[in-house]
Amino acid sequence: MAKTIKPKLLLQICCAPCGTYISRDRLASRYDLTWYFYNPNLCSAEEYEKRLSMVRLMAERFGFPLLVEPYDHEPWLKMTTGRESDPERGERCRLCYRDRLAKTAQVAKEKGFAIFGTTLLVSPYKDTAAIRQIGAEEALKYDLPFLAEDFQADDGYRRSQDLAKELGLYRQKFCGCEYSLRPKL
Repeated sequence: MAKTIKPKLLLQICCAPCGTYISRDRLASRYDLTWYFYNPNLCSAEEYEKRLSMVRLMAERFGFPLLVEPYDHEPWLKMTTGRESDPERGERCRLCYRDRLAKTAQVAKEKGFAIFGTTLLVSPYKDTAAIRQIGAEEALKYDLPFLAEDFQADDGYRRSQDLAKELGLYRQKFCGCEYSLRPKL
């Protein structure tokens, strides 16, 4: 019997907890999945390495190819200059979403992927409406579909956190940028 060819999906992955559950349990059966670690928002090389080491571990464990962009925080800081006081889920976050989605779409187009997406849609702490809107805009720009699936459906976030705990993954308590480390008022 002929093997079914699945569409090639480039999935921007922010961290292993957000990526492992949806990739293993929701996406791998439908897509030829490659993880893409592009996170210039991370506040330090140490945080970048902590997250990347867990992503590498899970990519290897589950057999997902992994593309990694080197850590380069300076352009992200320049892009968000003047937005330091924005609230979480505000304009600074939208700039960050756009940066990561635009780069993911660009790489997906250049490397022949059929579709692109992001694990940012897993977290209830992110503005998923803004992520979907930006994803749709980048999809038009690059003539490549954006996977706007609701990864929070069916308790997706809780399941991702439970699996991360079960696997002993590093589970950070902030998005990654220095501004999200500020005490909440």
